[in-house]
Parts: sequence; structure tokens; C-alpha cells
Amino acid sequence: MTVEEGTSAAEWVRRVMSRQETTLAIVVVVVGVLAAMKSDLFLDSDNLLEILRSSVIYFVMGCGAGLLIIGGGLDFAAGAIFTLSALMASKMLVSSVPWPIAILGGLALAALVGAINHVVITYWHVPPIIATLGMFYMLTGVDNLVTGGNDVIGLPQVVQDIGQGSILGVPNIVLIAIVVGLWFWVLLERTRFGVNVRALGGNRAAAVANGVRATRVDLALYVLSAVTAGLAGVIYSARVGSAQVTAGGSSTTLIVVTAVLIGGVSLLGGLGSIQGIAIGAVLLSLIDNALVLSNIPPQYNTIVVGAILVGAVAIDHLRRERIFRKR
Repeated sequence: MTVEEGTSAAEWVRRVMSRQETTLAIVVVVVGVLAAMKSDLFLDSDNLLEILRSSVIYFVMGCGAGLLIIGGGLDFAAGAIFTLSALMASKMLVSSVPWPIAILGGLALAALVGAINHVVITYWHVPPIIATLGMFYMLTGVDNLVTGGNDVIGLPQVVQDIGQGSILGVPNIVLIAIVVGLWFWVLLERTRFGVNVRALGGNRAAAVANGVRATRVDLALYVLSAVTAGLAGVIYSARVGSAQVTAGGSSTTLIVVTAVLIGGVSLLGGLGSIQGIAIGAVLLSLIDNALVLSNIPPQYNTIVVGAILVGAVAIDHLRRERIFRKR
């Protein structure tokens, strides 16, 4: 396969990514058909809505995490930020703080953690994987200290209505995810910031040499990754009616990273799309749902996710070789 004459490298890369997203969408359909053949409950409208609800958490977190990876960064603290923001917002809610202020407070705390990650990585020169893993463990300890290991229950009904209600049959949290996804799509595909993010992830030295302010972009990326993790935590709490200390954690982080990578985001930066992340999130929720309906033990879900993660990284390596060999 060769690059067509007159086609820019950037346009050719977009075509390759589009084909990958199409292939992934076909995989979703095939898995859905197999699940429907296995269980009559799969095509029930309530079950299909449940798949969408489950994918919301992965997708919202994936928007920020995916953008960060496209820009050449990495955040393994997302699962702990998820829990911290949910707990802080919920503690304010049960203390009669107005719900918009409580939610903004939880997101502001997440933004602060993202900024701290940026400082540690940029100015202390700690590798992202070490800095964010360290932050993950510290925040996990903070979560338990603040709550004494107890969940925060008794959230106001207005918040539970946001998480559990629907508009014209579409769950509110799905509508929230659509808004978040559209905002990130515009940010990545239609703004100078998005161009700079791809440039930094593709070739950091060249981007800096061409005037991209890497420090500012990195700060924005780590803050956005943390805020989307916090938002996902708040959404999850609103859906289940409580903030759970055991929610989030390392498993959520790895599932989100897996959704991002199988959605076409390159672990080495520069490549990826919001629509691909959305398909990846739906696919993982679909697989989890199909395993549950098939009465397969949950341990197998972990095995499947692990295998998908390894496969996604291997495919990404082959794809990058293919793309850059043709440039």
C-alpha cells in the first residue's frame, strides 16, 4: 500500500485511522450479534441502555486520558482521582452544600491534582508513569483517611435524578457523555490547541522548535485528564446514589487505557480520535455485558481485557511502522 500522489501525510494518516475506526465498529457489531445469539436478553432495550450507561464512565475518562496520550503524556492516577473527586463532592453534598458548588468543588480538586502531576513531571523531571503511579497510591491513602474507609451515602435526590433519570428515553448520563465528547472532538480536531497536541505527541522536539509552548499544553492536558476522571467519578456516584471508596482504582484506570488504545490512540503519541475512543468504550462495555449474560465468571472479563490491551499495543506498533514507513 502506498500513499496516493498529491495526498499529504496528515491526510493519509487520517484515512488510515478512519479505516481502523470502521473496522472497530464492525467488531462491535459482530460481538453484538454473537451476544444476541447467546442470550435472548441482549437485545432487550433496557440491556442496550445499560451497555451505554456502563460505557459512559470509560468514555468520559477516556476523552481526557486519550487527549493526554495523543500529546505524549500518560496518567495512571486517573482511577484514584475518580474516587477522590466523587468522595469530596459527595461529602459536600451531604453537608447541604448546593449541588452545583459541590460538583465544581470536586472537579476543582481534580484539576489541582492534575496540575501537581504536571509540576512533578515537568519541573522535577520524574517520568510520567512513575509520577502518576505515585500520585495514585498517595490519593488512594487520602481517600481512606478522609472517609475512614466508609462510603458516602444519602446524596440529595436532585443529584440522583441527574444520574438515574432520562430525557425522551435517553439516560441523562449518556447525554452528558455526548456533550463531553463533542467538546473534546472540537478541541482536538478544530482548534490550534488540538494541532499543537498532535504535534507534541508526534515529534516533541520539532513542535517546540516551531513555537509550540509545550509547558502550557502539557499543563492543560494533565488538568483535563484529571478533570474528566473526576467528572466520571461524580457521574458514577450520581448513578448509584453514593460515593464508594472501592470505586475507581487501578482496574478502572487500566480499562480506560485499554478503551483508549483499542480506539486507535497510539501509546507513543500523535495519533488518535475521540470517535475511536467512544467505539473502544462501547466495545469493552459490550464484552463485559455479554460475559455477564452468558453466566461467565467475572475473572474471565479481566483476562479478556488484559488480552485486548496487549493486542491493542501490538497493533499500534504495527500501525505506526506502516504509517511512518510510507511518509
